[in-house]
Amino acid sequence: MAIKTQTLKANGVQILNTIRANANYDYQSRVPEATQENIKEVGNAILSYQATTNAFLSALINRIGLVLITSRMYENPLREFKKGKLEFGETVEEIFVNIAQAQHYDPSVAENEVFKREIPDVKAIFHRMDRQDFYKATISNDQLRTAFLSYQGIEDLIGRFVDSLYSGDNYDEFLCMKQLLIDYANNGYFYSVTIPGIDTADNARQSISLLREYSNNLTFMSNTYNSMGVATTTPRADQLIILDTHFDAVVDVEVLAQAFNMDKADFLGRRVLIDNFGELSGAVAALIDRNWFMVFDNYMSFTEQYNAQGLYWNYFFHHWQTLSTSRFSNAILFTTDAVEGSITVTPSAPTLAKGAQQQFTAVFSGTGSPMQKFNWSLDGNSDESTNITSEGLLTVGANETGPLTVNCILAQDTSITKAATVTIAKTITTSSFA
Repeated sequence: MAIKTQTLKANGVQILNTIRANANYDYQSRVPEATQENIKEVGNAILSYQATTNAFLSALINRIGLVLITSRMYENPLREFKKGKLEFGETVEEIFVNIAQAQHYDPSVAENEVFKREIPDVKAIFHRMDRQDFYKATISNDQLRTAFLSYQGIEDLIGRFVDSLYSGDNYDEFLCMKQLLIDYANNGYFYSVTIPGIDTADNARQSISLLREYSNNLTFMSNTYNSMGVATTTPRADQLIILDTHFDAVVDVEVLAQAFNMDKADFLGRRVLIDNFGELSGAVAALIDRNWFMVFDNYMSFTEQYNAQGLYWNYFFHHWQTLSTSRFSNAILFTTDAVEGSITVTPSAPTLAKGAQQQFTAVFSGTGSPMQKFNWSLDGNSDESTNITSEGLLTVGANETGPLTVNCILAQDTSITKAATVTIAKTITTSSFA
């Protein structure tokens, strides 16, 4: 869903008359229609009666101010990835149906399986609203009276007011969206690629070549580049590249465009600059599917409260959002840090009974931000029914004697491994005597 923005194209006279046209009869009877010559008369009419003043400010902020904030809200550098407004509810359900598997044609089997159901591989992720912020600004009687010295004053009042709210919200939204990149990497969800860097011309060429290679890879069906391991593809037109400012400054845009088989204009439309990748040491770029960000505006609203003692109005701008990412979408992180570290396997040395099951888990700790995907294998089993799944679930056969060695291998770097030893508990037999 594309974001539609509005731009306020009105001067002070038009703003005042728009508010008047949409006001009640009492307001219209007290406040004359605005012209280029009667700004003070209009101002006095608005300010002379509290109910009229309240109605004016309410309309000014809720009608005009919100239009301005909405139109400028998407100046966030990562605005390209926002999905729009979520009209109902607080939760988005993202559903992915994996590709169907080929089956061998056999007429003899068909006659018995023609009505057999083939349940599709359907996966779902839920994205919930997780940002509920508000921003506060004050308009005083003195500010309002000053605004009515000229029609430009009305426009300036709106501008200052909107800037005070928009700037805070817009910056926070950017930080939240950038944090999604950081959290994704820290959770081991990115497919990471180590590049030599851009400190020399040769390294820069190699780095750009790797970006091109993986951009090409994404155009083919694969389950490698998304953390859910589903078979998917990202056409070139749906690929977006996020670069930090240093990488972008050093590497020529023309060269980058050529790496992605695009002309400069098309490439610039898919290139997004951020200041840095925060705590992600070595990270310089991310190549993602445009559906990777799952960011929705749940609620945007103004509320106001007049303080009669202080003669000012407090306005509260609420902005609630769903800030999440799609683990079904391809996402590659390019970093200058090599993959170095170790795997921790849990449990490390269990004792299991024959016929028992044990779920093993693994975590990689180190540099390079590799995807937390592991390959599992088994050594030492004497019973052919003893096995371990691709997810690390060990099943011990009824006649197993052991001991067993469970091998865990980091998928992105097979040189990094860890083993767990499994002891098979001895069967205790008892005898009874008459």
